[in-house]
Amino acid sequence: MGITLYSVAILILNLLVVTFFIHPTGKQMESMLTTMVLTSSFGLAIGFIVWYPFSEKPMVATLLAIGIGMLNGILIGTKFGIKCQVEGFFSGLMASMMGVMLIMMFDIYEVHFLIMMALAFLTGITIFSVAKHYDLNYKLLFITCVIVAFIFISFPENQQEYPTHHHNLDLRMTVNYIQYH
Repeated sequence: MGITLYSVAILILNLLVVTFFIHPTGKQMESMLTTMVLTSSFGLAIGFIVWYPFSEKPMVATLLAIGIGMLNGILIGTKFGIKCQVEGFFSGLMASMMGVMLIMMFDIYEVHFLIMMALAFLTGITIFSVAKHYDLNYKLLFITCVIVAFIFISFPENQQEYPTHHHNLDLRMTVNYIQYH
């Protein structure tokens, strides 16, 4: 299984958990906060993941990530009302755009680590949101650690050779030029 497919599977699992286990509590501020936190963590992971197959086309990656992030934010916010939909829309837009912009600055091996971290962060946020929603005790922390460890252990290895990203290459050439002249 490739990195993109694995990452999308983790995203879908987290979205299913949010869909089936988090419900409106009647508290508007708590609902907006839940929407913002979940949508932001989803958006960051979406931005990282969408950039991976479209690394040579940053504009396409950015627009696709923004579209997916906004749609995800609307879907999460739908459970809580119109204000939460608007919050989810803008949180998804901002987080996915920032995810793509951030990941463009790194080498491909650093990108793999950042995708793993984003998926672990998203899974942890999802589990803690469910725990807060159902007033579960924080012995759930052990389950979170096990699931995050599983994400790191089962993350696919990189099988392809990728060129060094052009931003980092330009920076290295500039530093080498300054050092030797």
